[in-house]
Amino acid sequence: MKRLISVILSLLILFGCQAKPLEWENLTILSPKGAPALSLIPLLDEAKDQIEFVDGTDVISAELIKGEQDMIIAPVNLGAALSKKGENQYRLYAVVTWGNLYLVGPSNTDISTETVAIFGEQAVPGLVFKQVLNQSTEAFASVTDVQGQLLAGQYKVGLLAEPLVTATIAKAKSLTPALELSILSDLQELWSNKTGQDNYPQAAIFVKSDLSEDKQAQIDARLLKMQAYNEAINQNPSQLETDITEERLTQLGVPSGKILASAWERMNINVQAIADVKDAVEVFLELFKLNGLENFYQE
Repeated sequence: MKRLISVILSLLILFGCQAKPLEWENLTILSPKGAPALSLIPLLDEAKDQIEFVDGTDVISAELIKGEQDMIIAPVNLGAALSKKGENQYRLYAVVTWGNLYLVGPSNTDISTETVAIFGEQAVPGLVFKQVLNQSTEAFASVTDVQGQLLAGQYKVGLLAEPLVTATIAKAKSLTPALELSILSDLQELWSNKTGQDNYPQAAIFVKSDLSEDKQAQIDARLLKMQAYNEAINQNPSQLETDITEERLTQLGVPSGKILASAWERMNINVQAIADVKDAVEVFLELFKLNGLENFYQE
């Protein structure tokens, strides 16, 4: 609650205490579908920006190189990898989503004796898994493929990300015969035990490295809006059942508002300026040999 009040006060200062109140200008924003897209709901409500949601990272990677968008939400490691090559036209401005990976299977399963179905073998999910666990795995192309393997009973343990964790457990109960699945392990907890950091960053806001003062003010205003919404949903996740309309299900690439409300706490959407979380980002990037990059942060 204290943080929500702080964000609201910041908004009042930004919009109400300037000699000339900030007039919102249209920005172009690109985001992946899924959990990161939920952070942009308050900007969708404002309807003053051109916001595009895409599947996968191919378009996002290309746009980070081209430099034509005002804001891009992208995986932290993708932005860092492009910066290391000198190809990223953007800098990391704020973290949007944090680790939301869990092992799912029947509650009495001994994980150590099972081959785990995983996804993103060479991306964050697979790399984080290998950092915190040492056991047999079978890699699949996507998280939905892992879901399918679990529901078909081909694998007893699978690596899933929220909100698909909650959706999969619910779907398993509707099968005939019903399949009782539960969360067996929280990879964020294992990460914390190993690194001393509360969590690891996943998706972040990247902004152009040569922002004008006016454009920076526009982006700062949006960050505060996103943080205020984030805190409001923390207080009342059921609001998502209203905010996620039928149109937004497809637009954002998310399940129902009811599933999202149930999964919210484990989704770890926590919009924070880079100045507040830089250490956590550096620890994450260090483990993947992408730390210590020059001109990577917009502080």
